[in-house]
Amino acid sequence: MEKPFNNNMKDIADSMGIALYARFSASDAALFLHITEAELDRLRRDAKLHHIAVTDTKVEYFGYQLLEYLLGQVSGQGAPPPLSSMPERILRSHEVQEITGMSRTTIWRMERRGEFPSRVPLSGSSVGWRKSEVDDWLASR
Repeated sequence: MEKPFNNNMKDIADSMGIALYARFSASDAALFLHITEAELDRLRRDAKLHHIAVTDTKVEYFGYQLLEYLLGQVSGQGAPPPLSSMPERILRSHEVQEITGMSRTTIWRMERRGEFPSRVPLSGSSVGWRKSEVDDWLASR
């Protein structure tokens, strides 16, 4: 069976920490692409973003489908979404450590005790935190 992506896409995914066969829910896909769920739905309906239909009402996206769309945006095959429509930003571990001044272990321990915002799974082993939740947590301290 032929892979739906080439080695170049695999290298890009590896550098971004994306699992190409990871399945993303609609909300996770929208966060990953930095668009609203309504825009994601429009892209799917307009056949600009490939997807998998899990049930009649549930749609999911493979990592390679999202990366394929992003690469199309970068190569000029489509205009990037306007900044005003950008949804929540996801912070990676190193950014959260830098912002909070805490180690990865301290963040993990506080999260487990419910004293820090919960992480958001992005792919197989990639996680992030919603910037607004981290900002709210910082403001409350």
